[in-house]
Amino acid sequence: MDPLNQDRLRLIKWPWLLALLALLALGVALTLANGWQAHAREWLNLVVRWLHIIYGIAWIGASFYFIFLENALERHGVRAELSGNLWAIHGGGIYYLEKYKTAPAQLPKHLHWFKWDAYLTWVTGFLLLVIVYYADPRAILLPPQSPLPGWAAVAIAVASLPAAWLVYVALSSTKLLYRPALFLLVGGMLVALAAYLLGQVFSGRGVFMHIGAMLGTIMAANVFFVIIPSQKKLVRAAQKGEALDPEFVAWVQLRSRHNNYLTLPVLFTMIAHHFPFTYNHGANWLILILLFVAGVAVRHFINVTEKEHKRTLVEGGAMPYLLVGAAALVLVAFYLTAPRTSTAQADSPVPFAEVEGIIRQHCHMCHAARPTQPGFASAPAGVMFDTPEQIVAQAGKIKQTAVDTTYMPLLLPGVPPLTQEQRARLGAWVAQGARGP
Repeated sequence: MDPLNQDRLRLIKWPWLLALLALLALGVALTLANGWQAHAREWLNLVVRWLHIIYGIAWIGASFYFIFLENALERHGVRAELSGNLWAIHGGGIYYLEKYKTAPAQLPKHLHWFKWDAYLTWVTGFLLLVIVYYADPRAILLPPQSPLPGWAAVAIAVASLPAAWLVYVALSSTKLLYRPALFLLVGGMLVALAAYLLGQVFSGRGVFMHIGAMLGTIMAANVFFVIIPSQKKLVRAAQKGEALDPEFVAWVQLRSRHNNYLTLPVLFTMIAHHFPFTYNHGANWLILILLFVAGVAVRHFINVTEKEHKRTLVEGGAMPYLLVGAAALVLVAFYLTAPRTSTAQADSPVPFAEVEGIIRQHCHMCHAARPTQPGFASAPAGVMFDTPEQIVAQAGKIKQTAVDTTYMPLLLPGVPPLTQEQRARLGAWVAQGARGP
């Protein structure tokens, strides 16, 4: 079997693809016949998000594993054609691995390629952007009262993805590529600039997610345009018995290492939408960069620990300061995102009936067992305000999202905006003990 033509997707035959398409068509027909558009959108969001996480875990796991292998290789006392070897134990088995400097004299019959996890992570991620942000850009992508047309916002968002890759390629073509500290500094400044500029157009949540998507695009494009073509070049050279320049191999490994360092920042953007105090901050670009740098520092500490375990941990090498630095950056972000609103109680008690009225007018149309707001098939995040007990139980969340960060409620069609006075009354009710009726 040709090592260049071993592809897992070849296992999927046309009859199975046709069966999948038939099931998809059946789902569309059921949706249209029963008016289940909102329900179908929720399910589509769930399934695509699930697939995105599955492929993302596989891709990031492979990245972590191979960087670990590279870092942990025993490079002394090995054969001349090897870079190193490694003994490992896992799952009841003992493994022995060897890495060649370029390629073995005789290629194996079966050669496993790592690429589809990266490709499908990007594809499912882009589909999520379409489902959550682009299908209705005024719901989440754009801030309230934005004069920008929805189609223009989507155009800017989509264009930002290839733009990020082109900027990265330009930066990687300079001598900075071989000066990691300067490369990180310039790259971080460019990410901060991109976050600031996107913040002039998008909502905070839209900014964070698209910075993550831009970095994810760089990572996937690295695999598609650089790593896989270079690996094919390596295999062809080995098939012809030609030697491949070790510096070229090192250059490809460097791009792979870039992907490794971007993983923790990208993972942060994936979970940040659960925490509006990060992206709904006036200087959200600064919060983003602080946590990005903290993530890179942690990743670097892990890499160095794997490579120089004894010197770093036992002899107290230079690297542990990275963890302290990362913790300091997180502490700065914690301080910057702390609520600045007054927690003083109102002169007179805020009755629960007033609070319930505000919730009913501004929140309950979405946060209910049966939402009445178009486009919502279920309560967002499972938060419901159908009963007084549910409202009281969510008092802390109400204060965080409606008073401290002012992220909620979203400005949706037919939903009146929550005034500052109403937010203050909700905050006072919580400060007074969040009593029920």
